[in-house]
Amino acid sequence: MSSATLGRRRFLSLAAAGAGVAGIGALGVTGCGSSGGTAPTAGDRYDYIKPHDPEIAAAEAARAATGVTVARALAAGPATVDLGGRLVNTWTYGTGAVAPEIRLSAGDTLSAAVTNAAPAATSIHWHGIRIRNDMDGVPPVTQEAIAPGTTFEYRFLAPDPGTYWYHSHSGLQADRGLFGALIVEDPADATGADIDAVLVLDDWVDGTGTTPDAVMAALNPNLHGGHAGHDAPAPAPVDADEATIAASITGAGHGDSRALGGMTQHIAYPLHLINGRPPNDPAVISAAPGTRLRLRIINAGAETPYRFAVAGHRLTVVAVDGFDVVPAEADAILIGMAQRYDVLVTVASGAWPVVAAVEGRAGYASTVLRSSDAAPLADPDVGGVIAELGGQLLLESELRPAARTVLARRTPDREYSVDLLQAGNRYVWAMAGADAGKLVMKQGERVRVTMHNRSTMWHPMHTHGHTFAIPAYGGLRRDTVNVLPGTSLAVEFDADNPGEWMFHCHNAYHFEAGMTANLMYIR
Repeated sequence: MSSATLGRRRFLSLAAAGAGVAGIGALGVTGCGSSGGTAPTAGDRYDYIKPHDPEIAAAEAARAATGVTVARALAAGPATVDLGGRLVNTWTYGTGAVAPEIRLSAGDTLSAAVTNAAPAATSIHWHGIRIRNDMDGVPPVTQEAIAPGTTFEYRFLAPDPGTYWYHSHSGLQADRGLFGALIVEDPADATGADIDAVLVLDDWVDGTGTTPDAVMAALNPNLHGGHAGHDAPAPAPVDADEATIAASITGAGHGDSRALGGMTQHIAYPLHLINGRPPNDPAVISAAPGTRLRLRIINAGAETPYRFAVAGHRLTVVAVDGFDVVPAEADAILIGMAQRYDVLVTVASGAWPVVAAVEGRAGYASTVLRSSDAAPLADPDVGGVIAELGGQLLLESELRPAARTVLARRTPDREYSVDLLQAGNRYVWAMAGADAGKLVMKQGERVRVTMHNRSTMWHPMHTHGHTFAIPAYGGLRRDTVNVLPGTSLAVEFDADNPGEWMFHCHNAYHFEAGMTANLMYIR
């Protein structure tokens, strides 16, 4: 792939598929430039490390490996799933509205054969894993998309324990059923948990009379047909009925949350699920009273932040995004899209609603935690109202990293600054500024990126292939952090995983509408 081709793709990602260079420019916002003076100038030329170069395999070979290979087979394709008695047509990796859970141990190798039985090209991104670049699952940057009727093998070492997930990285396919949990177990786990359970939270629209592509068209008709910035497959045509329903749910007003600095989302999702099940048909969690239960909570939603709580229980947060934190107690936590929280609860005798309430507007997902000595709830759907949701809310800014996860202090070798923007009141989003298209680094360097959110909405910002430290939060380690409107937030990471990596907002619709850039390694 030529440098000219790569440069054109980066330009298109900022242009938001034809809607946007003029639109962004109309804001009158200029980039902040590189505070360290290390960004390349327009005339610079670099020797980029590409996803299939020898440095990629060398970086993986340097990581500790167990020699164990875990093999899994996944098939992406159309399916009809039962959502509490409501049959919907969607795309899945199996028979349910969430894909099969994958588990392995730190240092194991995952071999995942992915067959595409869907009518469009697809891919899988392994979110949060310090993965080798050619297995990151981002067409066309790290691989060619998996064409219909073909199979691709993802094969990579999973070096770090934690709660991760996997999802399509092609268009809006992840806002169907193309996602699942990926758990990397820690042989030296010291949390004190007796057992664990995975809770995958999701906002659901597909097959409810409309589709994610119809929703995108309602938000911005100019983007209908696929996001040129990351070569998404063109969506299926939108019929009049789908368009009408999409318009109704995108025109239902905006959510609002003080904790997230204002407007929370544009889409009023008709359903919210936990582990692919709606509140009236929960997958009950059962454990003996007194059990120390670890809940691995994954927000796989496309656009919805969730406030999570368990009735009758306090939560002890022990990890976020796969990295341990100093244990912190609360009644409730707030989880942005793509974020993961590991919490401990000591199971009390009884049957207890577990609720993920939509932050800022009506809606909720729920299930039930039931001790083995308790009778089932007569009605498992409690309406999403439990006292703990209004109790002590623990924000990510209050968390601190456990000692073993602290990134050592070091003067950055490169400092960059990017702006998070919206083009006026149009649904066009961007990462802009003088540095946004020039985020280059060499192996071994410390990199600092400061994000300035100049929009009126919060953004869960995610780096592929790297976990960063957040200096303002005491060095908290994450791969996805919520940047509130009108604020600036810096992240730092070590350039220890060569290749070309996406850096983007994990609001799926903001990403599709242009809020993305690339982190690029050079020799």
